Amino acid sequence: MIILGAGLSGLLAARSIQQYDPIIIEKQSSLPNNHSALLRFRDGEVARLTGLPFREVTVYKAVLLEDGTVTNNPTIKDFNAYSIKATGQVSERSIINLSTAKRYIAPHNLVELLGNKAQIQYNINAKQHLKFRIDQEPIISTIPMPELMVALDYHKSIPFQYRTIWNVNAELDGVDIYQTLYCPYIAEHPYRVSITGNKMTLEFAQEPEKWQHHIEYYLDKLIPGWWSTIQIKGGVLKKQEYGKIIPVSDNARQSFMLWATDNHNIYSLGRYATWRQILLDDLVKDINIISRWITQRNSYDRRKETLL
Repeated sequence: MIILGAGLSGLLAARSIQQYDPIIIEKQSSLPNNHSALLRFRDGEVARLTGLPFREVTVYKAVLLEDGTVTNNPTIKDFNAYSIKATGQVSERSIINLSTAKRYIAPHNLVELLGNKAQIQYNINAKQHLKFRIDQEPIISTIPMPELMVALDYHKSIPFQYRTIWNVNAELDGVDIYQTLYCPYIAEHPYRVSITGNKMTLEFAQEPEKWQHHIEYYLDKLIPGWWSTIQIKGGVLKKQEYGKIIPVSDNARQSFMLWATDNHNIYSLGRYATWRQILLDDLVKDINIISRWITQRNSYDRRKETLL
């Protein structure tokens, strides 16, 4: 079996379906760690799948209001302002649920640990592999749906849209907390700020200027009176091209995915490959669905499965 892409989705798939002796094809020359913050999951399924130790923590959330105060009781106006700032649309986002939550924190080198156990062939263009494919062995594709459509010369056109985001990441000496601050207002500021252990992440809907200032500003909001004593290390700005995907017709997505499976024995996995908003935790369920598709491909109507 071939897996296209050595990101987290592809690596988890390889770990889960080892019985197929999967080989991962990756276009880059090394592991593409596209996750710019510590990975945190809502349950322990990924920990059980990988057999790696995850840390169970409690995450606290709040919202920064227009007047600069922080609250745990935002209004519908705040919800909508956050959605527009983050995605350019009005839709339900994670800000709606500010309940204290249990999360499971992956090891900081999760991608590396998974990569060490996988068979990966680097510097191979997935599109070229598909073009010169001479067999019909199963393929799990984690590459974005628009790119797979072009590679397979799909006969229908879908108007895909997405928003690029920018992340700033830094380490904070002497800090060990798990907190998220939603920031619905001021367009040039981040829309969300998180501290995961000692890692601080600021997410921007537009490329920030003087982002070092934003680190200090939001530390003052989260840790007032004490932040100036914290040593800040390793601030990095990173661009994420497919930051926020804009939903398309479910029927259009499903039709392409089923067409790719029926005609090319290709199964799409992950947020960008299926072009829908999912949590990292959903990957395990989706991998199990794909495994069943491969072994029982013609025994039921796949359109009923929740992966679609």
